[in-house]
Amino acid sequence: MVAPKKARNSLRLWMMLDIPDFAPRLIEEFTDAPVIVLAPHMDDEVIGPGGTVVQHLKAKAKMTFVLMTDGRAGDPAARVSMAETRKNETRRAAEMLGVNDVVFLDGPDGALDDTPEIVSALEKIIVQRGAAIIYAPGVTDHHRDHWATNRILRKTLDRLPEKVTKNLVIRGYEVWTPLPANRMSDISDVVEIKRQCIEAFASQTRLIDYARTILGLNQYRSMVHLCGRGYAEAFLETTVEEYRRLFDEISLRKPFEEADPSAAKI
Repeated sequence: MVAPKKARNSLRLWMMLDIPDFAPRLIEEFTDAPVIVLAPHMDDEVIGPGGTVVQHLKAKAKMTFVLMTDGRAGDPAARVSMAETRKNETRRAAEMLGVNDVVFLDGPDGALDDTPEIVSALEKIIVQRGAAIIYAPGVTDHHRDHWATNRILRKTLDRLPEKVTKNLVIRGYEVWTPLPANRMSDISDVVEIKRQCIEAFASQTRLIDYARTILGLNQYRSMVHLCGRGYAEAFLETTVEEYRRLFDEISLRKPFEEADPSAAKI
């Protein structure tokens, strides 16, 4: 039996895991180590790891948000670019969180690609910030710009010296596709901050009720460790070498050839 094309990325990842039903370990310690969050679109930095971002900030970590696209296509019905509206929403959410380092790489929304220019820009950011942890969309996320963000990260990692990558941690976060998670963060005490920051993206929440859907996922994730009585964010954590192997194994020649056109929007 041949698996449907649209299921192959996720199935490949599951089959690579040594213990696929192993319960995710709770992240019990947050330090002041520098953190970078790669967000394909303005709002992904909150929707995915927003509660965990707060936990890092409480530990005095230096936090950098890197927005990969310009956000111009944030509303399919809009006749004008949404870029400045969405950037202002990101600035507002970052201010609410206490993040003052926000970088816009301005890749084309809906058509992000791993160009030499954007790879070089990300390389400089990682080196200059001395990143210890990078959050990025999970490698099985079906959205084309989220996959492109992983392509960019994959190429960037190959350009970095070993002294930068040897202790670097990559954590894939959930937006459009649940992950086979191995790490989990308890965000119960900061979930209202996450909710408020999601709602700061008014141009997007009027299209999709992100607070309801994502916090519902966070509630589901709380079954492990929290007995379903809280909220948690789940991640697939890897070393750089593990990330390279995962990416290379699940990478398809034309991964978005049959993607739903409506998925190219947000």
